[in-house]
Amino acid sequence: MKAGATADVRRACADFLKAASEFYKAPDCGIRVLAARPLRVRESWSTELFGDYTPETMVIRVWMRTAIRKEVTSFGTFLSTLCHEFCHHLDYQKFGFHDSWHTRGFYERAAVLYHYARGTPPKRLFWVALPGGRWRIDWPRTNRLGNTNAASV
Repeated sequence: MKAGATADVRRACADFLKAASEFYKAPDCGIRVLAARPLRVRESWSTELFGDYTPETMVIRVWMRTAIRKEVTSFGTFLSTLCHEFCHHLDYQKFGFHDSWHTRGFYERAAVLYHYARGTPPKRLFWVALPGGRWRIDWPRTNRLGNTNAASV
């Protein structure tokens, strides 16, 4: 991946997705590995798109370069995105959901898949409540305490 060879990364992604689809007994999905992430800039904010999934075509798209500097993204960020998008695939194709919301359960499933793919122990995710019944992951706390025994936290 560090070499920036898109075709090699696409083949590795296809192998991973095939194995994951077989494990979950889900239909295979396609993969497109693209160059620099799209950047959306507004007056007071900007956002990058790391990946997406289209249920009608069952194709995942992931971007392997950063939006501004065009540098190859870290392996961890890339794999996390691939796992995240595969979980959308599972929601639609395996579980038959009509939509695939970013719920706490969704993020928990994506995190478990990521850690199993890396061969690392799953981390406990810590959450912060937001207005309107929404939640976000507390990354500093998750990174600091995620591997500790839940009873000791």
